[in-house]
Amino acid sequence: MKQLESSLAVRLLFHAVVSGQLGYAVYYDYNYAQLPWLAIVLRLVPPIGGKFNYLTFLTAALHTFYYLLALISDLYPVQGLRQLRDFLLATFVVPLALTVSVTFWLLLATNCEAIYPAFLNEMYPWWLTLTLHALIVCYAALEIHLEPHCYPQRWKGFSALAAGLVSYLVWMHLVYFWTGVWIYPFLGGLFEPFRWFFFGLIVSSAFVYYWLGERLNCMLWAQCEWRNKAISGPHCVG
Repeated sequence: MKQLESSLAVRLLFHAVVSGQLGYAVYYDYNYAQLPWLAIVLRLVPPIGGKFNYLTFLTAALHTFYYLLALISDLYPVQGLRQLRDFLLATFVVPLALTVSVTFWLLLATNCEAIYPAFLNEMYPWWLTLTLHALIVCYAALEIHLEPHCYPQRWKGFSALAAGLVSYLVWMHLVYFWTGVWIYPFLGGLFEPFRWFFFGLIVSSAFVYYWLGERLNCMLWAQCEWRNKAISGPHCVG
C-alpha cells in the first residue's frame, strides 16, 4: 500500500511538472516566438494558419493536453479517462514525439542553415527548442516507465495514427494550394518525387515509432500478451 501511494505521488508530481512546463512552452511559442510580418510579405511563411500549421506546435499542444489528462486521471481514476489517456499515448503522444524529434535533428544535421537559420535563435530560446524537439521524447519514455499502459489493438492504433498524419498532410497541401507557400520552405526545393518520398518516409517511420512504444511498454510491464501480432498487437490482460 505504501509503495502504491509512493508511486502515485511520483506520477502526480511528474504529470504536474511536465504539464506545467509544456503548457508554458506552448504559451511562449504561440505568443512570443513569432516571425516578423516581413516574413509573410516575402512569402517565407503562409499568411494563414499561424502556429497551427506546424507539427511541432501541434504535438506540443497535444502533449500538454495529455499530461493534464493524466494528472486528472491520477486524482480521479475513472476508467474512461484512463482508456482515453492510454489511447492517446499509444497513437499520438509517442509516435508524434519521435517523429518531430528525429526528423528535426536529422534535417538539422543535413542542412542546418536551410532548416534552422541563425536568425531563428533570436525568436526561439534554447530551452524552447530543447523542449519542443527533445524533452517531449524524454517525457514520453518516462511516462511509459512510470506505469503500465493498455495499448489498443494495433489496427485501431494504426488507423488513428494514419488518420492524423493524412489529415496533416492534406492540410499542408491545402495551405500550399491556397497560398502558393509551403509550410516548411525546404519542401519547395525538393523535386516532386523526392517530396513524396520524404512524406512516405515520415509516415512509415511514425508507424515504427508506434511499434517501439508498444514494445517498450510490454517489455517493462507484464501487462500484455501477444496474439495474432500482425493484426491485433499486444493487449492488456490484467
